[in-house]
Amino acid sequence: MSNHKTDILFPVGRLVMGSLVDPQTKNREGKPLLNQDGSARVSYFFAVAIPKNGSTAWWDTEWGKKILAVGQAAFPQTWNNPKFSWKIIDGDSTVPNEDNNIPSKREGFPGNWVVRFSSGFAPKTLVADGSAATPAEAIKAGHYVEVLGSVDGNGSSSKPGVYINHSMIAHSGFGPEIVVTVDASQVGFGQAALPVGASATPVGAMAAPGTPPGPATPTPPAPSTPVVTQPHTAILAGPPAPAAPPGPPAPAGRVMLPAAQGFSYESYVEKGWSDEQLIANGMMQA
Repeated sequence: MSNHKTDILFPVGRLVMGSLVDPQTKNREGKPLLNQDGSARVSYFFAVAIPKNGSTAWWDTEWGKKILAVGQAAFPQTWNNPKFSWKIIDGDSTVPNEDNNIPSKREGFPGNWVVRFSSGFAPKTLVADGSAATPAEAIKAGHYVEVLGSVDGNGSSSKPGVYINHSMIAHSGFGPEIVVTVDASQVGFGQAALPVGASATPVGAMAAPGTPPGPATPTPPAPSTPVVTQPHTAILAGPPAPAAPPGPPAPAGRVMLPAAQGFSYESYVEKGWSDEQLIANGMMQA
């Protein structure tokens, strides 16, 4: 660290990245964050999008001039190196960053200077005028905040730049919440080969609701010895009652049974089932 620390009350901006509650424990390579002595550390990181309001360079703003002055004082020989880390992103940039994200395509970035804040301690969270505390959980990504922070040189000769730390954050207003989600269609599901024994279609007669099952090799029931029931002869007290008239003939076509799970005969045929398979599996009346 250098001795050029300067406190800055940043303008109201929109919280577009990070969390005030959940600290980071790993870097972008997935390795644990460590102090210089090798001990584990955490980082409370978030980023705030501050409107450009017509400015064409962040160092032309009042808060930007203070950051530039600290960088120049801390690194008088290297502050103008293109790789100098200023912790500020042009929200209108179309150049992909190290994570292959394009700033101008991120919600809340266009039209703003995006300032990246970090600290080993959680910020003190306050109501809009700073008169009282408010739970950090109440300040969501997408809300508007005002940050009291500080800037100082990072003291690194190999990766010169500045630290922009936060100490207090006021909840200035609400905005559409930003929820970071993963596009499942871009993950790569369905590309791997199925292991031995796995099937792309349901195995057996049962299928997931909404999809007729594919054909399975039917197992005919073992034949059983028919049971012959002898007619019971009784002495009738009077003449027998007349026989009921025969019912209407069965409708033409196949009669599906409850085991067919409500699917039509045609839907099974389309899946490759034969009449013999349907009857043998108890799905269609013989």
